[in-house]
Amino acid sequence: MTEQVKETKGPMIQLVNFRLRDEEFGVDIGSVKEIIRMAEITHIPDAPSFIHGVTNLRGQVIAVIDLAKQFGLAPRQDLGESARIVVTEIKEQTVGMLVDEVPEVLKIPSANIEPAPELIQTEVKKDYIKGVGKLDNRLIIILDLEKLLADHEVEELTKANVPTAK
Repeated sequence: MTEQVKETKGPMIQLVNFRLRDEEFGVDIGSVKEIIRMAEITHIPDAPSFIHGVTNLRGQVIAVIDLAKQFGLAPRQDLGESARIVVTEIKEQTVGMLVDEVPEVLKIPSANIEPAPELIQTEVKKDYIKGVGKLDNRLIIILDLEKLLADHEVEELTKANVPTAK
């Protein structure tokens, strides 16, 4: 029998839900500028390993982060039709995050969000995780985008001359 999380009164958190391999993630909808279909991505020589490349977003060149690689998840050869780029701002830089799919926007009662457990059962580093949301029989890993890139990784972007929009 699956445990059902009951709707509770109180504040709701709205998340953009996305998938990477077999994991389900969410980020606060307020931190997402837009979600775009896969566009042509140009690879940059000598760019940091977590950068998949750059893409042109209506005349603005933005770096695209390969979240699966950043999280140490298995590489995928074929991104498929459902792949998306989630455009967001991380440490005052506009970047795209390459994800397998963005199935929905969710509303989760804040009471159903718990801190990340000490012994995380995911390959994603605990630093990136803001909490774990419970919705019906699902667990959604809620990411803290400000911790997605370490300060030295932001510096690597600058040193590698990867163009990022402000």
